[in-house]
Amino acid sequence: MSDLRVCLKTAFESNCNFKTIYMKMKSIYMSLAGLFLVTGSLIAQEENQEVLDTKISKSYTINDGKKLVKNTVEITTQRLNTVESAKEDAGKIDQDRVVDSISTIIKTVQIDNDDDDEFDEKIVFSYESKTPEDFVLVSKNDELVVAMNEGENLKIVESISLKSKETTNDKTTYIFTNEHGENLEFLVQEYSRPNETAMLKE
Repeated sequence: MSDLRVCLKTAFESNCNFKTIYMKMKSIYMSLAGLFLVTGSLIAQEENQEVLDTKISKSYTINDGKKLVKNTVEITTQRLNTVESAKEDAGKIDQDRVVDSISTIIKTVQIDNDDDDEFDEKIVFSYESKTPEDFVLVSKNDELVVAMNEGENLKIVESISLKSKETTNDKTTYIFTNEHGENLEFLVQEYSRPNETAMLKE
């Protein structure tokens, strides 16, 4: 009888250990499955985003009232594109690209307006556009103006005037009309001048 009890006890304990191991394995499996789902979702989101960064150097000339002054400019452009794919390709690895949504464009303009090698002004602005807009903001006699690319130089567009729309938290939204007759709205996030660290104010 004692041997039978030992056998039954051993069998019962083995069964309990098996159940414990099974439950732990199941828990690990479910955790891994959840991790793969989250990772796959993040990868899919990243694949739908294109980030394009460029940095170029230009120069432009202004009349300060006494003489012509040539300013050197460094422009860093970050373009964030959200790519839409064909609905019938949903779930496929190799999907056809059908259209680009409106892109967010952020430009940082640093200006050297004297004889040293250091930048004296910094302008950061952002806007949304379906098509690339080749304009930048620069300063002319302490005012922001629109300039366009002209080869290795920038040319201030005298015919374009900026209209202030609103100011929120010291950040000003402006509007101007481009050559296609479209109103382009952009936000000036920062405008720092010599010995200044404050944000742009009206």
